[in-house]
Amino acid sequence: MARLGCKCGAEMTNTISPSKNRLNIYYMKEALDAINSNPQIRLWDFYTGWDEKNSCNNNFLDREEPVEYWFCTNCRRVYEVQAKSCGKITRVYCVSEENHSIDTDYSSLTELLVLTDVEMDQILSKNEKMTLQEYMTQRKDPKVFITADERTVYVKIENNKTMIYHCEN
Repeated sequence: MARLGCKCGAEMTNTISPSKNRLNIYYMKEALDAINSNPQIRLWDFYTGWDEKNSCNNNFLDREEPVEYWFCTNCRRVYEVQAKSCGKITRVYCVSEENHSIDTDYSSLTELLVLTDVEMDQILSKNEKMTLQEYMTQRKDPKVFITADERTVYVKIENNKTMIYHCEN
């Protein structure tokens, strides 16, 4: 169980399950690799352990040590935290523009798959055997994209609106 204080003063926690503050982030390529590796891989198995599989050498979670992602529901910052280093914060993403209509060329960006504790709890409580492939065919906006340098994230929501996150560090 952990807690993390946000720059805005809010406290994030994973002591209540599902946590509204916890995210799991993967490159979309990882999800597709998991499906190709095992078309019947359950969403729960992917969500809880794919980053630990040996076949994921170049994944978003492949850092010097494992990381966790925390979301502040108050100011919407996203924190990348090294859990084993007593909560060392490695990066912080902050919303810089919100709900703007911009014409972004997403083809030059890498798509991410962002799964939240709350969303996974809701989906899996209805169908605990749901496969990752089933989830991928049902999933809707928002879609999330990241630049090659991992410094800017675009969250594409409905009606061509986009939220832009920039790395604060």
